Amino acid sequence: MKKLKLIFLVALLLLLFNTGNCQTLPQHLPYGYSIKSTVARVIDGDTFVLSDSTHVRMLGINSPETAKFGKPSEPFADSAFHFTKNLIERKQIKLTFDENTYDVFGRVLAYTWLINIDGKDSLFIQAELIKSGLARISHYPKDKRYYDLFYNLRRTARRNNLGIWSND
Repeated sequence: MKKLKLIFLVALLLLLFNTGNCQTLPQHLPYGYSIKSTVARVIDGDTFVLSDSTHVRMLGINSPETAKFGKPSEPFADSAFHFTKNLIERKQIKLTFDENTYDVFGRVLAYTWLINIDGKDSLFIQAELIKSGLARISHYPKDKRYYDLFYNLRRTARRNNLGIWSND
């Protein structure tokens, strides 16, 4: 019975997603569920907008903030913005989800993968930002997916004094 309910839920989600609008995503998705989309524009190092106007916040990381509301940019904010922009703007990506689909600002929360010309995952964007010293790990308890990868990449970036770690 439980398996039948899961199959029904997945079928319902597939019907919802065929509209092509990420704004119809339910609050919670099955573990590992993914969708493909195109990035219209990058807002900052960890936030971007899809071609359907959905705002996405990358899960597990926090890049330095760009200038907003009269506050100056944090160190390496422009580097993180341009790094992310060069990787994903106007390109196809895959979003995968964890527990909650949205943050308190209504942005979709997702892990972000660049899709290559063969339609396969080619780069894990959060990992690339951490590896380059352009993002910190954000609210990432040990039982979450990618925990070991993120902490190992951060350790290496710190050791090599990259990006935000160059000032330590």
